[in-house]
Amino acid sequence: MHAPRVTRTGAALLAVVCGAAAVGGAFLVGLLLGRGQRPAPSVVDQAIAAIQAHADGSHSTRDLDAAAVRGLLSGLDDSWAAYYGVGTDETSQNQLRALLDGRYSGLGVWLRRVGPEQGIAVASVVPGSPAEAAGIRPGDQVLAVDGTDVSRESVDDVSQALAGPSGSRVSLLVRDGGGADRTVSLDRGELPVSAVSSTPPTAGIVTIRVATFSRGSGGQVQQAVRRAEAEHAKGIVLDLRGDPGGLLSEAVTTASAFLDGGPVVHLSGRTVPAQTLSATAGGDVTTPVAVLVDGGTASAAEIVAGALHDRDRAVLVGSKTFGKGSVQQVVPLSDGSSFELTVATYTTPDGHAVDGVGISPDVVVPESDPPSVAPERAVQILQALSGS
Repeated sequence: MHAPRVTRTGAALLAVVCGAAAVGGAFLVGLLLGRGQRPAPSVVDQAIAAIQAHADGSHSTRDLDAAAVRGLLSGLDDSWAAYYGVGTDETSQNQLRALLDGRYSGLGVWLRRVGPEQGIAVASVVPGSPAEAAGIRPGDQVLAVDGTDVSRESVDDVSQALAGPSGSRVSLLVRDGGGADRTVSLDRGELPVSAVSSTPPTAGIVTIRVATFSRGSGGQVQQAVRRAEAEHAKGIVLDLRGDPGGLLSEAVTTASAFLDGGPVVHLSGRTVPAQTLSATAGGDVTTPVAVLVDGGTASAAEIVAGALHDRDRAVLVGSKTFGKGSVQQVVPLSDGSSFELTVATYTTPDGHAVDGVGISPDVVVPESDPPSVAPERAVQILQALSGS
């Protein structure tokens, strides 16, 4: 799976990924050099034509196009670039749609490439998923799938290898943070996951959990905050642990629930004009907030955590976040496939870079501690702040 996107205008743009991870087609070739002049074929088109004419065996244009796009992306030195194909790659295309709609299938892991030597690692694990039940944790390296070495494969290819019908079994060779290897066999499952959940006040404290920033999640957070206000909550715990990101627009809407206007995130890139995305006015600015973060808090989730921290609106509790401060654009191609590539980076309202750095919490709770420790610490802080 791949992480976050935001809808943009323009015929060439489908979405922008603010992206932690489970996506070709015809190329625009040549340029018109003058009125009535035909475009010159690119070297890629020339190579495809030569392969189809002379190579042994049958090679469809679609397959060769897909291979060409994958090759181009692999040459970008962009660890977040991914190809979402059609036909034999339809699974990955469906994963992209499912991500944006807040649905999951498979094992419930988000993958990332950590370098040619380290290979593929787990960025975060979906709560309640088969992967979580099997004890797979963020940071685990995926070395093999069903006995096949995947350490040098792309994130897209490994995601497809992990995908499959609900109930089917897959075997993973994983290496944990301590360097120990183990083989895990687990069944794939259908994972309709609610992006946002909340609890009634306990000792005056409400917990709002955001699993991913899919469509509508920001509005759900705002509704949960309004309910907390109506219930006279003394504090709100915003749980972003293991949240791999999602739609940038939903991150801004979520931050707006706790802010009364003002900056949320700064964006800049070679083709993306420098801009600041701001919160809408009218958010709750009085109820104390603690945000739970960890190494699986990535991308759009880091935008929310960074904005609330820099704006002195929340205390961050947990461990350092993932450190994905880049923005991806998803580009549709004429055969129904698409690809994404990094087009910009972002910084927090105070100008702090996130990419490759992450965000350090105010109150550190080691990830080796039981999962209940950070929420308990957050509640203690909120009770102290509210005087209860």
